[in-house]
Amino acid sequence: MKKNFILFTSIVLLANYTFAQDTDDDKKFRLGLKIAAQPTWFSSNDANTTRSKTGFGFGFGLVTEFRLAKTAALVTGIGGDFESGSIRYKYDPTSFAPYDVRYVLNKSNELQELKDGMLSPELNQSGFTMYNGVTERKIKTTFVTIPVLLKMMTKEISGFKYFGLFGAEIGVRVKARATDKYTNSSTATGFNTSGGTNTNININSDAALIPIRFGMNVGLGAEYRLSGSTSAFITVNYFRAFTSLMRRDSKYMAYDATYYPSTDQFTFFRVKQGLFLNAVRINFGILF
Repeated sequence: MKKNFILFTSIVLLANYTFAQDTDDDKKFRLGLKIAAQPTWFSSNDANTTRSKTGFGFGFGLVTEFRLAKTAALVTGIGGDFESGSIRYKYDPTSFAPYDVRYVLNKSNELQELKDGMLSPELNQSGFTMYNGVTERKIKTTFVTIPVLLKMMTKEISGFKYFGLFGAEIGVRVKARATDKYTNSSTATGFNTSGGTNTNININSDAALIPIRFGMNVGLGAEYRLSGSTSAFITVNYFRAFTSLMRRDSKYMAYDATYYPSTDQFTFFRVKQGLFLNAVRINFGILF
């Protein structure tokens, strides 16, 4: 009788342990946190604008995982991404078809819109500065991002699961700033031939009218079970934006202008701005 009782108790305990393990492994919903390091850069669809330097950004966020099957889950969440990258503008002011990127900062150090039909006195107001020969621009952005990814994973192997991720990401632009290198500048009182650098220029007003970014997000990763359903994970993702950060035609930057002496007016040839973010995101996190 005693042996039967011990055998029965052992079976019950083993069943409870096995059930608990299965329950942890099959948990339908998990919540977690992540941080990311990310090299980022911009590509352009305009031949006069080329990629310059790769920037380095970071991100963080909340991760949610909804189990669809033993080896599949839907991964989403919300986070913040801080990104940067540099672009180079063509500079050819003396050719038959000159290309010399320029813009005006007003008294408040903000971008002044260049409207066709502007009069000469409007461009030469006291406190206004025109920057000519802009050759390089470093852009820093802040986005709130929401990924929607399908996660396909292996069964557990010595505590590890390996997986692939594929899906989309939507982002909402919060901030966009630029630092520019320019060749020369002019004001109402004269011309400055020495170049320089402008920092912390607010370019939100020249960014895409709708501050929404759509893109593709794919990656590979692994997670290691720490205890029950709690796992640490690492992923390497590639992100490519399908929507441009900026307006197609700039309202504030021109590469040439035509002056009409009879009316004292200008018309402008506007800079094309198809800029698309690329990023490699190295994510570290934990799921509970």
